[in-house]
Amino acid sequence: MVETTGVEATGTEGVGAGGTSAFFTSYGGRRADREHVLRFHADLEGMVRLHTDDHAFGATGPTLEPGGGWRSELLRHCATTRTLVVLLSETHLNSAWCAREWWIVEERVRRFRDDGAPPHHILPLVWQPLSGPLPRVVRERQRLDWVGVPGHADAGVLELMLTDPTAYQALCYRIGALVARSAAVALPPLPEALAREAVPAWDAAARRDGRDPDGPVPGSGSAPGSDGAAPPEEVTECEPGGPDARGTVGERAARVLLTVPALDDPECWAAFLRRLGELRRDRALNPLYWPVTVPAPERHARLVSHLRAQHPDSHALAWLARAVSETAGAAAAAAALRALLPQGRPSTEDTPTDLPAP
Repeated sequence: MVETTGVEATGTEGVGAGGTSAFFTSYGGRRADREHVLRFHADLEGMVRLHTDDHAFGATGPTLEPGGGWRSELLRHCATTRTLVVLLSETHLNSAWCAREWWIVEERVRRFRDDGAPPHHILPLVWQPLSGPLPRVVRERQRLDWVGVPGHADAGVLELMLTDPTAYQALCYRIGALVARSAAVALPPLPEALAREAVPAWDAAARRDGRDPDGPVPGSGSAPGSDGAAPPEEVTECEPGGPDARGTVGERAARVLLTVPALDDPECWAAFLRRLGELRRDRALNPLYWPVTVPAPERHARLVSHLRAQHPDSHALAWLARAVSETAGAAAAAAALRALLPQGRPSTEDTPTDLPAP
């Protein structure tokens, strides 16, 4: 069974079992860490109250309405909550039920908040270290790695809780602020009938078996239960003589990276990711989340898309150019990436390296 938690947001809606929760915490049920998940829930609930009011309340697996059906209760919470807080772990990602919870909230966001503007209603963070591939819908969501102490995301929130209580409390406070911000924005519920028919957002059984959780053809469409392919990017003019004058900026940048065979070497790839993290003010790109074993076309496309989703093209492309030059010695690829820069097209010497984290 998947344990869940929830909190009432602002006090403006009903308080009690039928109320609208400010957040619903999805995690992979394990007896060994249940105590710690419940502690995290209680701590986060308290922090949400600090950012909202005293009417905030929580709901978790063991405190669901006695005598009710746990499946229907969990579906109801997912279909009505304002925010999904996801504690990522191997157990969570291998759970079809957890994948179904994600789909329900993702579907509500698709239907009612399709502009992609903040605040965001799905907030994933690493609970315990991850070793297997992340499903596409998880990869495409910005994790909360940046709200805690540097490096905590590698080990997870559970380790931070047990080894650094001060940093852990600060993390809960910051997440509480994000939950409160999200909970203040209405997210209409999913009809009960649709919630009952929810499908997993990824193939958990395939992931458990070591297969692709998104299906046999990476990048060929949306993951199971996802909201379809991303909207087309704006196509800008490509420099004459570039690697390929067709396609979006992101597609062309990914094709440039494909011309650098050194990036298929695990050590070079790890160094490339480290350098990108340094250029982004130590916002590291953990190789566990960007495994070199993923086919190069999908790997590069994901990386470029991830950077462009968080930063302006003038920064993302300049960082890629600088990192590929310094770690792979690929001067030609760096020049091709700089050729894609919009307007001013700064040189590597002009590359911004002191930007604040977004």
